[in-house]
Amino acid sequence: MTAITSYAEILRVCGCAVLAAVCLLVLRGLDRSGISGAVSVCLCTVFALTALLAAEPAIRALTGFGGMFLDDSYASLLRRAMAIGMTVQLTADTVRDAGEGAIADRVEFVGRAALLCTGFPLYRELLSLAAQLFGM
Repeated sequence: MTAITSYAEILRVCGCAVLAAVCLLVLRGLDRSGISGAVSVCLCTVFALTALLAAEPAIRALTGFGGMFLDDSYASLLRRAMAIGMTVQLTADTVRDAGEGAIADRVEFVGRAALLCTGFPLYRELLSLAAQLFGM
């Protein structure tokens, strides 16, 4: 899949989303076994994967810019932070759509903690630079 760059592609994705929502509405009215929740989670996952695949060129460009202007270790930090952020947000949104808001909140909290820990080498470098700057 390529990046979604045209209005027609956006309309196609939005049309699929509206069609999926209508189908789920009908399914929920007919469904007594609870399968509509599982179908909803699957559809959310498909749309999330579509977003990730469509954003791949932008992600590559950002990591390329990071490699041009940043040291390799910092570009690696940037890639990891982007991956953590996107994965956590997509997971939390999917879990929230399944009706589990508390679990989604905890997933987001874990993601924030992971981002904080991922940035430790950068924080350490900044503090070292500040210490050198002030002669400490």
